[in-house]
Amino acid sequence: MPHRIFVFSGGCRLCEDAADIVELGKCKECKMEVLRVDAKENRALVKKYDISAVPSIVIDEKIKVVGVPTFPWFCGEEFYGKLEREYPLRPR
Repeated sequence: MPHRIFVFSGGCRLCEDAADIVELGKCKECKMEVLRVDAKENRALVKKYDISAVPSIVIDEKIKVVGVPTFPWFCGEEFYGKLEREYPLRPR
């Protein structure tokens, strides 16, 4: 199942590293967007997902990973389930 992935970025090297990790590990069906937190057009999403640190990665509006992932990123249902359990996106 393809996933929708937002990588919230401040344009820093750590943000680029996080985006690179996700890009390398995601499957070709997954859609990834890098969103600058300081861009006016992204303010609503920054607020919706309560982004207070960069990089932050939001997947399918269910998962939120803050910081550069310290684990290998790969597409798969087992990996997605692990992220759902360990990094749930808490509603505001």
